[in-house]
Amino acid sequence: MSIAQSTVGMWEAGRRTPKLAEINRLAKALDITVARLIGSHQPKIEITKNEVYVDGKKLDDLETTDINMILENIRDLRENKKNEPVPVQPRVPNSAKKILVIDDEQEMCETLYSFLAPQNYKVFLTFNGQMGLEYFGEIQPDLILLDLGMPDIDGIDVLRIIRKISDIPVVIITANPGDIADIHLENLHIEGYIEKPFSLQLILNTIKHILGG
Repeated sequence: MSIAQSTVGMWEAGRRTPKLAEINRLAKALDITVARLIGSHQPKIEITKNEVYVDGKKLDDLETTDINMILENIRDLRENKKNEPVPVQPRVPNSAKKILVIDDEQEMCETLYSFLAPQNYKVFLTFNGQMGLEYFGEIQPDLILLDLGMPDIDGIDVLRIIRKISDIPVVIITANPGDIADIHLENLHIEGYIEKPFSLQLILNTIKHILGG
């Protein structure tokens, strides 16, 4: 296998997210499924009118009234699902500009995706510096939204690495705008910065100003 021991150590420490290709190679080497490797086993649940089994083991501490309640809840869930609107995934053209978000605040990243994808941008989310650098090399984005305060690799260090090989537009997203002075002192070019908390419209206006459209 071509996965270094140091890489595995970073997975275990939570400092790096495994890439799909690495997961596939590791599962193949261990001769197990990817689902088993990442621990995504789902219990097999069987329910009859009088009994409940989980992975073949009967739950003995349930009474008939408990089982009836479970069945009633299942019927309610199925009925509610019928009434749920089907989410419409935005159709992004192949020519769409690619935006790479590098920020450890996952909820904020998902909010950015939900807002920017319908604007015809291809949005890629990464939640630490290492993951961001890997995606940067793979997808060749048109613009990066980069957080400075991350747990594994500091955002300024990420910018230093990127600037050694690329002049791609980078917009800093930070809760500490005073850190921008350090970036200017090192002559690490950026297109600007946006202070947290920010408005989504400001993000969109900034992207359009830089990429056009």
